[in-house]
Amino acid sequence: MDERRARATWEQRLPGFLRPPALLDTPGSSADRVVTPRLALFFLAAAAVLVPWTTWLFLTLPAREQAERWNVAWGGFDALLVIVFAAAAVRILRLSVKSAAVNAVAAALLVVDAWFDVMLAPPGELPVALLMAGLVELPMAFLCARTSLRVLSLMEQARPYLVEAGFTVRQGRLVPPEGWAPERPADGPGAERL
Repeated sequence: MDERRARATWEQRLPGFLRPPALLDTPGSSADRVVTPRLALFFLAAAAVLVPWTTWLFLTLPAREQAERWNVAWGGFDALLVIVFAAAAVRILRLSVKSAAVNAVAAALLVVDAWFDVMLAPPGELPVALLMAGLVELPMAFLCARTSLRVLSLMEQARPYLVEAGFTVRQGRLVPPEGWAPERPADGPGAERL
């Protein structure tokens, strides 16, 4: 038992809930991964550093603050939303897998928008902020997150077929098996693209 544990990689020693599903696990070295699992250590360290920082902010920041460039902050944030929504539309129309990333960004920005609209609303404007968050921003965030997850789910479903066909990952790129040539679909009605 100890000998087998000694031969196990650090990834294999992780608790089961942290391991990737079998269909996503890439056999071979970590160089064969699109993203190295060690990046998780960076995010874990960042979360650990943020705990005392966040606690300090809660305890020391004033309950009220007057801000400079308030109009630029909110206008700039909404301009960023315009850019992300336009990028999401383009990626969806082009049937691009990158729409998953753009929609995930849009979902996150919409949740942040709802949070700050509600938290920073003056008492007289709080009901409107709550309505906007509940009827517009959070439902749109849900739609964006759902779209992102649907595209990612499709990619997860495609992975076992790619592995079975002999595709591998080398230095973050998908490598076809030797001698592989893509089939060209006939152009015309009914021809679909991914």
